[in-house]
Amino acid sequence: MTQSYFGDNLYSLRKSRGLSQDEFAESLGVSRQAVSKWERNEAYPDTENLIAIAKFFGVKIDDLINTPINANEVVEDDQSSGLDEATEYEEDADDDEDKENKNHTSAASYIWDSVPFAVIATIAYLIIGFFVERGWEIGWTIFVLVPVYYSVTDCIRRKRFSSFNYPVLVTFLFLLFGMLYGIWHPLWILFLTVPVYYPIASAIDNAIRSKNKR
Repeated sequence: MTQSYFGDNLYSLRKSRGLSQDEFAESLGVSRQAVSKWERNEAYPDTENLIAIAKFFGVKIDDLINTPINANEVVEDDQSSGLDEATEYEEDADDDEDKENKNHTSAASYIWDSVPFAVIATIAYLIIGFFVERGWEIGWTIFVLVPVYYSVTDCIRRKRFSSFNYPVLVTFLFLLFGMLYGIWHPLWILFLTVPVYYPIASAIDNAIRSKNKR
């Protein structure tokens, strides 16, 4: 398996620009945790973010992954061929208004990402358990909303409806209303909407991307 230099390259390039992980994450529209994992080679960005990183630093995508990069040389020559390669994949650059909107969205999604929703869910469960009839029996379903919550922040950050964790939301609704009202049947019909959701969401995402490129 070919050794990846991506994490080390990203770290040195970010440092050469004098950016903190928070600042770089905000400019890219991702969470600080994602940048941290990339730099530790615990995870890798998707193709869209990889292209954005290459454009941001003006390096070739292949070099970013497979070659140790001298960050000082990159800083001295921001107009290197890496910028050309990145543009090859994405010819239409965002205008100033689009960038401003993206920054606002990135900042907002980072704030929501930082909310300790799992802790809030635990506190809510305890309150429901102590003060609501059958609270201990039914209130635990609130924990199913934890991955739903963070998928919503991912939707906001990526501006993609297809990033939403719809099957988990359906599971939450099935469990909650099933236990509250005993309508397990025909409530199972909710699961039939799962295979319908993603083609529709993908079509909406494609339409939004096409509109933004005009």
